[in-house]
Amino acid sequence: MWQFSQTIDGITKACEELEIPITGGNVSFYNETLGEGIYPTPVLGVVGILEDVTKSVKMHFAAPQGEPGRTIVLLRAGESADITDVESEFGSSEYAKEILGALWGYPPELDLEREAALQKTVIELIQLGLVESVHDCSDGGVAVALAEKTFAKGIGARVNLIGGELPTEFVLFGEDASRILLSCDAGTVPGIQEVAGKLGVVAEVIGETSSSGRVEILVDGDLVVSVAVTELSSDYEGALEAALRAEPETVTADS
Repeated sequence: MWQFSQTIDGITKACEELEIPITGGNVSFYNETLGEGIYPTPVLGVVGILEDVTKSVKMHFAAPQGEPGRTIVLLRAGESADITDVESEFGSSEYAKEILGALWGYPPELDLEREAALQKTVIELIQLGLVESVHDCSDGGVAVALAEKTFAKGIGARVNLIGGELPTEFVLFGEDASRILLSCDAGTVPGIQEVAGKLGVVAEVIGETSSSGRVEILVDGDLVVSVAVTELSSDYEGALEAALRAEPETVTADS
């Protein structure tokens, strides 16, 4: 009961800070499949009003005639955590689960006031016509969000991320809260940074789109990812079919 009460309080605060209504949903805190516990499955229905449909943007890279050289900006409302917190938070990431096969620590902390500032920044940028695409960083972190932005138009991208003391995997696939990738004309960057600054949001230029047809990611100037958009897109779009066709694991009983 305490856990449920805490969850309701958190949802209520989120609705108030983000100024959005939740119209319905379902939360299963505990379920089993074949005798094994599965992850909690909260589902929330949220409704919003778009006053002017012409003032909307897509998640994927978009530019006049698909021109390359559009600036890529990372919006960040949260502060960088120290290495101890980052290591603990990385244990709840998709990378840890799918690649390392382990889970540990706790999810990245979400500061609702900062998240609200980030969302207000994005809304204002869109209303002012300063951005061409907007996509949140969630499952898979910056690397996955960047790749997803390339799929629809096949537009490549080259970015440089600041790693500092963090391992490369943490920089690429860490799932820190309150981060959004956007693309824009280079001439609108000062306006974007001015709007973001007013609301306490950092707007960092990290790279630009390209005609190479590749996703290239550097960390502290060193190239760590270079892969064709078509290859990533094929794996992404075919993931469900591949999973459904995969051979089931053979379970053997001890004699």
